[in-house]
Amino acid sequence: MARLIILFVIAFLVFAGLRGVLAKKNLTVKQFFAIYFATLLGIALLFLAVTGRLHPLFAVLGAVLPFVSRIFAFIMRGAQAAAIFRAMRGMGWGASAGQTQAPLSSEITTHYIHMVLFHDTGMMDGTVLDGRFKDAKLAELELSQLVQLLAEIQSDPDSANLLAAYLDREHEGWQSMTEDFEYDRGSPSGDAGAMDEAQALDILGLDTAATRHDIIQAHRRMMQKMHPDRGGSTYLAAKINAAKDLLLQRRN
Repeated sequence: MARLIILFVIAFLVFAGLRGVLAKKNLTVKQFFAIYFATLLGIALLFLAVTGRLHPLFAVLGAVLPFVSRIFAFIMRGAQAAAIFRAMRGMGWGASAGQTQAPLSSEITTHYIHMVLFHDTGMMDGTVLDGRFKDAKLAELELSQLVQLLAEIQSDPDSANLLAAYLDREHEGWQSMTEDFEYDRGSPSGDAGAMDEAQALDILGLDTAATRHDIIQAHRRMMQKMHPDRGGSTYLAAKINAAKDLLLQRRN
């Protein structure tokens, strides 16, 4: 039992340490956890080599592999839950009176997709709202399923552009799988007139009490992660800019 506790503590400390070190990197969920598992593997191999137990590792490797995917999915859900909890704190839950915290997440909702953007890492995840994959989490869908979803929602440009932005961050080279249908990314919708104040606040992760200063700072933080020149999306950048413009206009 004590050994299990020690292993859990080590895994948690490695996870927390990497989150801190890589917080400013534009990493996808898969890239982060690839680094995380590679680090854990390196620590385990070093320990086994020092203690002379490296050889038995190969005997149990085949038995361990079937559980890796399940553990990976569990950790991803835990990371998403932690990000949501931090976002709730950023909105004032659990914060001290009078303490202002920067928003840690924001949301964009279209007809088919509800997307959450995590400001500290630039990671994205979303839920399908309608159609064949209704209620599915994007992170839980295979690339082939995501491409099928894209083909299904092409009639709604905002939904298609939002999903394409997710694919750009999470699945490099996904465009090669759209040979069975014509996907036209189209022009990003940056019209603030097509957005209401509630949507603009959701996009920037703000509430109705946000000041001009809050709006400008939230916009700046998001553009640092979502700007196309930094691995972001033209569509998302247009939405973020439109949200800032609308909210500043309302406060003039």
